[in-house]
Order: sequence, then structure tokens, then C-alpha cells
Amino acid sequence: MKLRWPNLGRWLLAGIGLAVGAGGGWWFTLKDWQRQDLLFRAKWAMTNRAEAVRGQVNWPAGQERPHRQFPTCEAARRAGYGNMRVGEPSYRPEQDVDGDGVACERYP
Repeated sequence: MKLRWPNLGRWLLAGIGLAVGAGGGWWFTLKDWQRQDLLFRAKWAMTNRAEAVRGQVNWPAGQERPHRQFPTCEAARRAGYGNMRVGEPSYRPEQDVDGDGVACERYP
């Protein structure tokens, strides 16, 4: 009986090795601030997932939210960016419905 794929195990092992090597190589090509940003976002997403959905994320004292632009307030709230005030980089006047200086309020 002839095998259809006699070297399949070797090719799979080589492919997995290349994929793992590429992922590890990608990580080491990042700058320190990029690694810190990725780790911060991953940690934030794991710890504050429920609060982010409700739009009530408490950022650590002395730490500023990263600058992001959102197409809608719903997208901003899901990412934990509700209640953006004037002066924050992510604030956009068109998302401030009542004009009180706070955009994407939970209850406008």
C-alpha cells in the first residue's frame, strides 16, 4: 500500500516551526513603546471587559487614555471611551450632542 502523503508530518512540523518563529520574530522587531502599548491594551481588555461594554472604565490615576477616533459613540463606549471631555485628544465636538463639553455620555 502506497502512502499518499509520505512526508506530511515533516511538512507540518516545518510549517508550525516557521509560524512560531515568525511570530516570535515579529515581537522582537517591535520598539519598546509598541510592546508596552500592546501589553497594556491586552491587560486592559482582560480586566475591564465588563466595564468597557457598559462604558464605565476607570483608568489608573495619572495615566491618560490612548488617543483614538471613533465613528460613533456606540463604538467609543464599547472601547471604554465614554464621557470624553473637552481637552482630551479623543474628544470630537460632533459627538457632543448636548454641547456641555462631554462627548459620548452614557445618558445624554
